[in-house]
Amino acid sequence: MSMFKNVFMRKSNPDRRLFPPHRVLLSLIIITHCILVLGIIRFNFVTVDEIGHVPSGISHWRTGRFEAYRVNPPLARMISALPALILQPTINPTRLNTSADVLRPEWPIGFHFIYDNPTSYFDIVRTARLPGLAWSLLGLFVVYRWAGDLYGGWSGILGAALWSFDPTILAFTSLVTPDIPATVSSLFATYLFYRYLNKPSWSLACASGIMLGVAQLTKYTLILLYVVWTIIFFMKIITDRSSIALLNSWRILLYHSACIILLSLAIINLGYGFRGSFRRLGDFPFVSRTFGGDYSSDSSDIRNRFRDSWLGQLPIPTPEDYIKGIDIQKLDFESRFPSYLAGRWRRIGWWYYYLYALAVKVPTGFWCLIIWGIVWSLIAKQSPTRLFTELCVWTPAICFLDFVSSQTGINHHMRYVLPVFPFVIVATSKLGYFLNSRRWKSGLCVVSLYAWGFVSSLMIYPHSQSYFNELAGGPENGGEHLVDSNIDWGQDLMFLKSWIDRHPEARPIGLAYYNLVDPAIVGIEYTVPHPFARELYHDRSGRYDHLGPKPGYYAVSVNYIRGSSSFAPPDHKSDWIPLGGAEPYSYFQFFRPIARAGYSIYIYHITLDEANAARRKMGLPPLPRDDARRSLENPPERSARDP
Repeated sequence: MSMFKNVFMRKSNPDRRLFPPHRVLLSLIIITHCILVLGIIRFNFVTVDEIGHVPSGISHWRTGRFEAYRVNPPLARMISALPALILQPTINPTRLNTSADVLRPEWPIGFHFIYDNPTSYFDIVRTARLPGLAWSLLGLFVVYRWAGDLYGGWSGILGAALWSFDPTILAFTSLVTPDIPATVSSLFATYLFYRYLNKPSWSLACASGIMLGVAQLTKYTLILLYVVWTIIFFMKIITDRSSIALLNSWRILLYHSACIILLSLAIINLGYGFRGSFRRLGDFPFVSRTFGGDYSSDSSDIRNRFRDSWLGQLPIPTPEDYIKGIDIQKLDFESRFPSYLAGRWRRIGWWYYYLYALAVKVPTGFWCLIIWGIVWSLIAKQSPTRLFTELCVWTPAICFLDFVSSQTGINHHMRYVLPVFPFVIVATSKLGYFLNSRRWKSGLCVVSLYAWGFVSSLMIYPHSQSYFNELAGGPENGGEHLVDSNIDWGQDLMFLKSWIDRHPEARPIGLAYYNLVDPAIVGIEYTVPHPFARELYHDRSGRYDHLGPKPGYYAVSVNYIRGSSSFAPPDHKSDWIPLGGAEPYSYFQFFRPIARAGYSIYIYHITLDEANAARRKMGLPPLPRDDARRSLENPPERSARDP
């Protein structure tokens, strides 16, 4: 612990001491951030991935196995599961057993966990979200410290404020996903490595190696840190002549480098309990084309492209589940799931998807500060030391963005580039230089731009996950740009319930809800709206009377309105209804909603005349008057051609 204590408890320079105004502001920022995050935790319902993450974390503790949710390393969800275990959730041990035949066992485990805890399920998930706040506070403090080290005390305050009130950071701090833990651990590890390069020592080398290993246990993307740190090291040699002394003591440098790498590998193995460590590469049964090669006609044959090469004989110094998780995640990227951007769906994504997402999801005021900081860095004369500082902050951000943008097989979530955020925030915090009485005009511009982004973020609170900036038309028009976790991940169900409770005339409502949790668990009485997919839903006469728009009250998730058909809404009266086809509920774009639950669920009251007008546009026969009374009484039945 002493090595980490030395990082933060060092003596500050006199000109960077934390003066009382700074201390008060930092305390207010921390307190406000905590209040906002706890509010989102309380009000937002369980989101799609949390269904798998929470019981998977419990499974790791109960069984000592890591097959569940292998597409992410286990550290973040295991930490989240700890407070949830205090509530002693009901769980059948036999349902935690994972099978090698099930590629993604987290989903059956997750469904069983819901059924075993119907009355306390939401409380369990909310409790599991609490460690996310601790991760975020660590990120806030590292941003404050690094920015303060580089640019002074006011820059530290500005960096902490940018971190604390960004809507995307607020949203994912409040969820049980690995995104914020990965973002914070990558920042902390790189900050330690930056300090090591400036003043090499065994304590900083050990601290860097430990945090590098912790980062690897949060998300596989952070393997990139090994490359990023190598680049940063050589930039130090090139830009800072004083660092030549490092090369003169190359033996110590070699020992430090070995210490960092070996410690990181030890932490990775420790996180998995050393299960399956040092297994030969050629013995792994891979499922992705990248590691397994082309599919063999012999289904019993183990797919492994390294099996007959010298590489296949090498022992892998990481646990078995770590390698298999990377393989399964690579399979997801190779599968080319349909992706959506700016009103278009396609199976091959866009290299600029994340740039577009950042452009519409980051508050406009914050964007102005970022651009100002970049321009100032480009036009200002940089000393070699200052140049290295700038490159050290920007290199991880650029490398992460470039790597994720190259994976166009699945463009669904802007959260994949969250590790970029803290590095950009630290770089932008240099504008704190203007926050003093001698530069009050420029300082006023900095404060005004920040206030613009701050107010814009809080205007839609607690619906921060659905935030879109003014240039995108706000969250009301967010579905025109992005879907999925960027706007609609099932988080607004409790707001829908509140609306239904205030409008009993809407019961039972027709509900197409984008989630894997049955809305009946919170007491919502509903039926499933009639979908429209010509190729799958028709009777023997070729008629489509039972499909498409019908009169009544409806609540529909934005993802479905925009054409998603990735999975069906559950029907608590029977079973899951696989919709099939494309865009089964996109016909709701013909109607104007009467209300919203948050910004992800639109509520409609459709009259018979409105339904028939839409049906004519769709080439469907109009409905007779009697259908106005029967519209919600007969939910769609399974077609014989459905899976």
